[in-house]
Amino acid sequence: MATPAKRPREENNDQNNVNADLKTLCTNRANAFLKWFSSNDDNFFSGKVTIGPDGSCAQNGMVAIADVQEGESLFRISRKILLHPKSSSISALFEKDPVNSESGWSELLICMMQEYNTKDSPWKPYFDVLPETVDLPMFWTEEEREKLLTGTGVVEAVNRDNKKILTEFQSVVSPYLKKHKDTISESCDDLELYKRMVSYVMAYSFTEPPKDDDSDDFGEEDEEEEKSTIYMVPMADMLNHIANNNAHLSFKPDCLEMIATKDIKKGEEVFNTYGELANWHLLHMYGFSEAYPANHYDTVDIPLDLILDIAEEEAENKEFARKKSLFFKQKVMEDLIGDIVVGTKGILTDDRLFMVLKVMEMSPSQFAIYEEECEEGWEEDLDEDTSVLTEFEKMKDLSQTWKTIIYRSATESLKRYKTNVQEDEEKLKQIDSLNSCQQYSLHLCYGQKMLLNKLINACK
Repeated sequence: MATPAKRPREENNDQNNVNADLKTLCTNRANAFLKWFSSNDDNFFSGKVTIGPDGSCAQNGMVAIADVQEGESLFRISRKILLHPKSSSISALFEKDPVNSESGWSELLICMMQEYNTKDSPWKPYFDVLPETVDLPMFWTEEEREKLLTGTGVVEAVNRDNKKILTEFQSVVSPYLKKHKDTISESCDDLELYKRMVSYVMAYSFTEPPKDDDSDDFGEEDEEEEKSTIYMVPMADMLNHIANNNAHLSFKPDCLEMIATKDIKKGEEVFNTYGELANWHLLHMYGFSEAYPANHYDTVDIPLDLILDIAEEEAENKEFARKKSLFFKQKVMEDLIGDIVVGTKGILTDDRLFMVLKVMEMSPSQFAIYEEECEEGWEEDLDEDTSVLTEFEKMKDLSQTWKTIIYRSATESLKRYKTNVQEDEEKLKQIDSLNSCQQYSLHLCYGQKMLLNKLINACK
């Protein structure tokens, strides 16, 4: 079965001629893009691979046309053709008048809009090969998001994104464009174009780690060197993603190089990885998800306050449990980032869950000491072995009280979705009849529910 990817094919089962026209268009644009890429003598493109829709699980991709051995270079990209503020046609403007924004993306987005609106831009073939729209949930209707994604965490993430995008465009980007209308095309002052560029950065950009990431001289790095750099990387973003990838992008001083991480047979697609990302992150940022259980980085969250509420209900001394729960919510939770994260093998935030459960079973004298320590400065690490939570198989050794709290928390979390596992499994039998949004949402929801069920079964 083809793995869903970031460039989903545009579907129209009733009009095959439309699909054929789209395939021809994608092929022609991919060929023009490859010609442009190869015209730069500093670039390299292996004769063992090709790009386009043929053989790809998506609208575009990279496919091996000859056997590739592990360690072989598939292509090298000169840093000269990376698109970023310093390489753009308005780099001098940014040097003179930098754009400061909370996201840190504004200069990149402005230069992308400018190059997109410049007919003779050196990156025109690059923009031509990108899809006109990236089908991210931010572009779905609110009704679609609520119906398909409730309970997954994506709805909340998109709402935050949309608010930040609008705020930053209105307060930072648009005023900057108006201020420099003699230099920047007036066509750039367009919220919809801005959102389109945001989607490109979300789905196709690459972030280069700080140069001295491996340095032992902690605390002595220059502030500028600590910052990661975001680029649009022509050719590297042609590759689709799966968790079990067969290629990796390496950052080098003069170029970026895609290297095969395992043998790739003729006819197989070449896949990069965007990182160890859960399905909710993949759908939110890239517009796709992987079918369960293909994504071994998948996760599901259980709200921390839900666990506290259930621990309170399970306690014999409910008044004292309520005191601990309230103290925890008021004094400790504001210092925590995120909830309890369940992975494919066990609890990923094992220290956090262990600490919560440990506090909720403390005696009055133990809790008094804990309160005092929290006033001096709270730390998540209790300096105890939490490995019993890291694997589902080990959870049989937990106390019955702990297992009950975890069991009930996971069971309650299943109720936040619009459908149950059985309904999802019926839909999976007819997956081909669903559009791409419905398919990816189904894979996401079903995968999260299966992880919760793993946790439930481990704590029965």
